[in-house]
Amino acid sequence: MKTPSLALALLMAASLPGRAEDTVAALKAGGLVLETTGPITLVAEDLTLSETAVQADYRFRNATGADIEATLAFPIPDIVGGPGMAVAIPDPAHDNVLGFDAAVDDQSVPWQVEQHAFLTRDGRPVEITGELAGLGIPLVPTVDATAVALRRLPESRRRLLIEARILDRQEHADGTLADVPLWTLKSRFWRRQAFPAGRELAVRQRFVPSLASQSGLSFGSPDLGPAAMAGYADRFCTDPAFARLAQSLYRRASADGSRSFQAYEESLSYAVAPGHGWAGPIGTFRLIVDKGDPATMVSFCGSNVRKTGPTTFEMVVKDYVPQRDIDILFLKTTTRG
Repeated sequence: MKTPSLALALLMAASLPGRAEDTVAALKAGGLVLETTGPITLVAEDLTLSETAVQADYRFRNATGADIEATLAFPIPDIVGGPGMAVAIPDPAHDNVLGFDAAVDDQSVPWQVEQHAFLTRDGRPVEITGELAGLGIPLVPTVDATAVALRRLPESRRRLLIEARILDRQEHADGTLADVPLWTLKSRFWRRQAFPAGRELAVRQRFVPSLASQSGLSFGSPDLGPAAMAGYADRFCTDPAFARLAQSLYRRASADGSRSFQAYEESLSYAVAPGHGWAGPIGTFRLIVDKGDPATMVSFCGSNVRKTGPTTFEMVVKDYVPQRDIDILFLKTTTRG
């Protein structure tokens, strides 16, 4: 694939208020990984990205004369504990934090889940999954359920965990104390899958994206310096026309004394990892970006992108070799009553 890019923007009907202060980080998830060195090709992939759902439809082909069995896996991004971490977890109450589901030839199939919690000690990973499970502590280090489980432990037990550097005791500005998990959760879904000789196999993957967000608007603010502007342009292909629209909306919102408009940024990142396991490029790659609300401004990098509906954009590439992650910037507004 050639590398020219196109920034897409639609002007919102509402204004954008001030600079963002609170931010939430995202888990950058991606597609399925085929763990094999066999001659399985990816004939086509249709990828649809929106703020509410990610769906990837794959058509694999085993062109050999014999069936091939291989592992299909969906790696979950590492969830890292530590002070001040705010990470968007779509479903923090369950092991399946991204609501992952996948079907084969339109049939629901079982997937295994692996979860392991690690600390880094002397530069080496040390697994503590069993210790946490034995104490009834959820493995996701950044959610409220884990904090509640830790508070239920006796103080003597929490002090032992602090001494072992599994927890770190932090004092808040109001003088209250909190025990912060320091472990990293590594997890994945996987299944052994047969790829029949000489035919295609359809696999459909769905999950809920983890969105990075800001409580206000940075892009378009006069406080955004050249380096930050360049960062947006490199990641989201925010061209000068898009920037001028955002700046105009920012100025209009700043002049609104009633503060009747609320605006914020969200971003979606789809990880494109090298070495997905299939042979050769993707025969036909089709990307659909759906911005949801027609009033939302959206910018992302792509080539030969066309608008296909009030909220949708499409890119189709033959013999596609992914070169970079897919990053999408949404500038959103709501009207206060």
